[in-house]
Amino acid sequence: MAGDAGMPICFETHRNRITNDLLFTLDLLEQVAEMRILAYLSYILVSREFSYPISDEHEALVRQVLDRAWAFHGRVASSQQIQVEITFPQHKVWLDIFLHWWEYGFRSWRRRAGANARLSFVCELGPRPYAITDREGNTTDRWEEALLMKSLVRELFERTAVDVQVSYEGSANA
Repeated sequence: MAGDAGMPICFETHRNRITNDLLFTLDLLEQVAEMRILAYLSYILVSREFSYPISDEHEALVRQVLDRAWAFHGRVASSQQIQVEITFPQHKVWLDIFLHWWEYGFRSWRRRAGANARLSFVCELGPRPYAITDREGNTTDRWEEALLMKSLVRELFERTAVDVQVSYEGSANA
């Protein structure tokens, strides 16, 4: 129906939805070849309770989702928390995992998308109860955190553009 209307549609990996379970979602992707994903990776990480370091098996499963992602929601989770503050030193390992996944996802998307395609990435930093709070119920500065995430993600996205261009130029000169 979306195709007939000229409206692109992506199915979000999200809690309390049919795509909450990673293994079921992968089965669904196998059955529906044209299905596009909006990769909301924090829900995948938490629902499967991935431990750190991420195993090769789990990495391969996430990459299957990323290879079908046409949009992204940006939130960093840990194996037990749906959203962690990305400037806290104890969360750097989780931030690095998500940056790694997003970079892989951007590269995969660039291989599939047209030259003038646009990728949607939303800094999805929610208020309480998603955000960690202090004793008084205060959250960190969500705006500053979103700006930091935007900067980190933009750098990744631009780097993947240069890498793809270099790859294309290398192929043409071969």
